[in-house]
Amino acid sequence: MGEDSSVRIKSVRIVNFRCLQDVRVEMDSLTAFIGPNGAGKSTVLRALDWFFNGDPKLTEEDIYSGADHSDRRIRVEVNFTDLTDIDREALGQKYTPPGSTSFTAWRTWADGQDKMTGRARSFPAFEKIRAASGVKGKKPLWEALRENEPDLKLPKWTTLDAAETAMTVWEQDHPERLEDTESGDTHLFGFNGQSKLSGLFDYVLVTADLRAIEESMEGKKTVIGRILERAIDRDGANAAFAELADDVGKRQAEINATHLGEQLAELSTALTNEVSAFTSGRNVRLRATTPDVRPNPATINVAIGDALVETSVDRQGHGFQRALLISALKLLAARGAQGSDGSVICLAIEEPELFQHPSQARVFAKVLRDLSANPADGLQVVYATHSPYFIAPRYFDQVRRVSRRQENPTAHPRVDVHQASLDAVAARLSGHCSDKAIRERWDQVCTRNLAEAFFAEAVVLVEGETDKSILDGIAGRLNQRQFEVDGITVAQAQSRQHMCTPHAILAELDIPTLVIFDNDSGRGNRLRAKIAKNGGAGDPEASERSAAQENRLLLRYLGETEQDFPVGKISERVFTWDDTLEAVLLRDWPTWEMTRLDLVKTGQGVASKNPATYALAAQECPDEPTGSLLDAIKMAQALIS
Repeated sequence: MGEDSSVRIKSVRIVNFRCLQDVRVEMDSLTAFIGPNGAGKSTVLRALDWFFNGDPKLTEEDIYSGADHSDRRIRVEVNFTDLTDIDREALGQKYTPPGSTSFTAWRTWADGQDKMTGRARSFPAFEKIRAASGVKGKKPLWEALRENEPDLKLPKWTTLDAAETAMTVWEQDHPERLEDTESGDTHLFGFNGQSKLSGLFDYVLVTADLRAIEESMEGKKTVIGRILERAIDRDGANAAFAELADDVGKRQAEINATHLGEQLAELSTALTNEVSAFTSGRNVRLRATTPDVRPNPATINVAIGDALVETSVDRQGHGFQRALLISALKLLAARGAQGSDGSVICLAIEEPELFQHPSQARVFAKVLRDLSANPADGLQVVYATHSPYFIAPRYFDQVRRVSRRQENPTAHPRVDVHQASLDAVAARLSGHCSDKAIRERWDQVCTRNLAEAFFAEAVVLVEGETDKSILDGIAGRLNQRQFEVDGITVAQAQSRQHMCTPHAILAELDIPTLVIFDNDSGRGNRLRAKIAKNGGAGDPEASERSAAQENRLLLRYLGETEQDFPVGKISERVFTWDDTLEAVLLRDWPTWEMTRLDLVKTGQGVASKNPATYALAAQECPDEPTGSLLDAIKMAQALIS
């Protein structure tokens, strides 16, 4: 049979399904959809559920509101990759010729009709016949093809089945004349929904409103049912039940013979004698017939031991129920990997963070990431989340940001999905950072604030924590509009040299970003003052040249005109502090420094560059900030206008 299945979803295209007009999504071993409520994250998961499982049952209301009147088809295309021998054998040579590693299938709904097709190697003229409806549609096309292309040597039409067989045999004998086509085939996903992919690929959707009690009942589609199917060998029990049924049958016969045999025989003779008065040559026999007693197989249910009490699942809290669901799905994946069927599961979850304590959410996130990271586990994970716990900046390439925009009040909303692939980010940074440095230092440049920034409507990217504290503090003052209200996040990159990479990631995700950094114009003078006061070595001029070079490199990456020491607003998306933020604070908000010193003196703050103290001083300073500090705040707020 070959190795186990390792098939996975490579990409998905969804057309005219609910809020999705035409969306294409690249899929990873773990794919995390983020975006505001109503953007369309869950719609992607439900479109896949319809493709694989036929849920939900579609109606006209499921068609995209702005669909063209000439084409109102709902269509989901799934491209699979990493096919193995077992996958090719299951799907057949028509769809997966020897050596092929990919396979594409479509599910289409139009006018109440649901159709499954796949990309196949077939003869185009035959596909026209296959696409026609019934004998009345197919037979004329068949006869026309026989007449127009006699070299095909097709037989005369007899029956529909005979024609189907003849086309299949012809294609097998003439592989050189086959082309890639979209082929409809009743056997592609089988009769009564029994999929050819069944046993190779299983899509399990855990919706936000799914109740654990429903999934903890044994059934073909429930989580517990799937676990039992993969993990429990019932052959021994079934054989024992069959043996028990035989034993019961034999015992029933013995009881009948012992207690009823003589009585029935005597009564049969009496009836025969009575009948003989009316007819001859016939007799009456009375027999004891007992219905078969077939012991029912055991039904398995789930109960929860809670301290000294055993309860049903629905009597547990929402948090535990959700934990039970995720744990059961984890076990389902593990049992699937260990089982003999070698199948792959795509686990899709709406809001895995629901009802979870933060520490539990972190555990769930790690479990899902670890499971998806090992191909041998046979698990592909996709979820829609609002929680930074389920987003790891190190794996930014697994994030899909879903946005929904409406150009004007009369236009239909448009949903877009943005991705920051490793190659795309590296391309943005090409010429500014070495490719080796980019790919080997993701952990250093992906800041801890970046996960939160992915969820923002706009981002202010700064160098360090004190910059973030000051901007957040000013925006949090009573006469300012808090950044959080507008969906603005301030993210710090740890240094000016590290700003390019997070900026490139945010740009690929189409998140508006304002870059603010120090121009360090006074770096040389500070070094001169230090040498004059304490002695020591140093080259103030070289230090100034280094600062100027860093400024030029960053401006070059940002596409701005290069300057040694830019000041203030450079463009709508770039702003620089004159020298350092501390220098600007002393100049434009001198009472802030007095407030900070008072906080330190009274024990409410910490000396030196302490982010918490900076933020508290910004909020409690009696005077309002002025100058470039307010300019930076206004530029940040303009990002979402």
